[in-house]
Amino acid sequence: MNIANVDERFMMLTGVASGELCRWRRLLEDACAYIEAHTAVKSPDEAQTRALEFLAAAYAYRHYETCNDGNLTSFTAGDVKITSSAHEGSAEKLWNRLRAEYAELLDAESFVFGRIVM
Repeated sequence: MNIANVDERFMMLTGVASGELCRWRRLLEDACAYIEAHTAVKSPDEAQTRALEFLAAAYAYRHYETCNDGNLTSFTAGDVKITSSAHEGSAEKLWNRLRAEYAELLDAESFVFGRIVM
């Protein structure tokens, strides 16, 4: 996975300028590491690599939107509780759509962090 490609997709999704990208560097690196850890394909071809890079950018975008959500009502670090508005943001929708579309690239046996609804 090429982080420069993930950077480009992230900037496209968020509208973040290249000069501001250093502020989000750790988020992007963590997203790449997360996707690589959950990749089911050992040696992805070029098309699969592009899809994985897009997944990483979408995952980072999802967290970026959470960080910038003006409707965020609470946050607890102890047992990882985040409460936000009732709407599902565009980043969350994109992440869910891409995760379903590229399900064959992700390891279904491992835990994919999301939310638990009871």
